[in-house]
Amino acid sequence: MPALADLVRPYAGITLTDSKTLFPDAQGTGLPLIRIDTDLCQAVVAPQGAQLLSFTKADGTPLLWLSPQCQFEPGKALRGGVPVCLPWFGPHPDDNKPQHGFARTSDWALTQVAQADNGRCELWFELEHPGDERFRQPFTAALRMVLGQTIELELSLTNHDSHAADFTWALHSYLPVQTLSDVRVPVLAGRDYLDNLQNHARLTQGGPLTFTGEVDRVFPDVESEVTLEPTPRLRLSHENCPSLVTWNPGAEKAAAMDDMGEGNEQGFVCLERGAVLDEGWTLAPGETRRGKVTISAL
Repeated sequence: MPALADLVRPYAGITLTDSKTLFPDAQGTGLPLIRIDTDLCQAVVAPQGAQLLSFTKADGTPLLWLSPQCQFEPGKALRGGVPVCLPWFGPHPDDNKPQHGFARTSDWALTQVAQADNGRCELWFELEHPGDERFRQPFTAALRMVLGQTIELELSLTNHDSHAADFTWALHSYLPVQTLSDVRVPVLAGRDYLDNLQNHARLTQGGPLTFTGEVDRVFPDVESEVTLEPTPRLRLSHENCPSLVTWNPGAEKAAAMDDMGEGNEQGFVCLERGAVLDEGWTLAPGETRRGKVTISAL
């Protein structure tokens, strides 16, 4: 496998750096990062977790939020951007296994980089899991990241086991907001959801989703595009991602989180596309399935 520096060197505006250089005041011993600075966008990507950490359009519009208290430590989840939650989403029945799986804290291999004439950058990451005590079935996860005027993330999973394998997953996108109390998601009005704060109780969203306290809900079977309003006005579209997870920890929990901190919950909401709970994927031996998310500003 070519070294990171060798893969990015031929491309103008794509450079290898580290968290100590880009975020000198951040906590942690530091991680390698990829910086993208083109005519279309500025972005930062961590090979750990194949995680897009930040993205700002050329006009200055941010499409992602990164915690000011993010801790850049090997093997530690990075708070913000778009973590890849896989091969399970949420808590595992075994308390010794980490929340949201191990993909977001694993080192992914950067396998390919490309830059189109229109300025869009593409990065391909891959995670080979041989099967072990964390997750018995061997699989390959691949993430194609296209960064231009929008963010495109395409996740593919291949089951290498001789038996069917069950996966739940999400692209856990942190979206920036100016005033949390003003935020609403109109398309969710009238939809049923499963409330993670009430043991997955099935309830109905009475009006547009708002974030006036802790929110942790799964909206199943959301085929439509989802728009976050009012400022910045962002849109999530998808392919083959039936579940929509909505999350904000609220003030009390945020203050207790060492990688978030008091008051920082006011700067974001999470709208996450994927396949969770009963909408998870069951892959036959040798089967590959893909899901795609696009984040854009309106």
